[in-house]
Amino acid sequence: MNHPVSQLTAYLDDALSAAERAEVEAHLEACPECRAERDRLSAAIAALSRLPPAPAPLSGFEQRFYARLAREKAALRERRSPLDRFAWRWLVPTLAGALATAAVIVYTGGQRRDHEAFLAEHLELFQSYELVASVGAVDSPDDVEVVVHLDELQEGRP
Repeated sequence: MNHPVSQLTAYLDDALSAAERAEVEAHLEACPECRAERDRLSAAIAALSRLPPAPAPLSGFEQRFYARLAREKAALRERRSPLDRFAWRWLVPTLAGALATAAVIVYTGGQRRDHEAFLAEHLELFQSYELVASVGAVDSPDDVEVVVHLDELQEGRP
């Protein structure tokens, strides 16, 4: 069993099932760190139980609290300038998203041009793809030269 630190409070409150309680007790017998933690929790619970109860709120506290909250919100709205009322929280993420999208488009467009240039440079290889595929693995520059000239060799051209 792992250290039952999260179960120690329930153990001290007698809120565990009999099986869980037996498991925790077996662990506590063998683990001095968990016994020390149990003792610290027990002491804290005892200290808290000796505190006097919290005083009851004065009558009308809740109404006064919500009235003040409403006044503070109204005052905050009055202090804001017209620019503050504009939805900046929507504008900034929208602009950031648009810039990120533009950057992705520019980046992928550049990659596509590189890919198209590669295809244009090696058009002969791609036109004779069946020949290249029949050769198998093309591992060295010499293999590429052979593949480039395969169609010439097949047709008997010099």
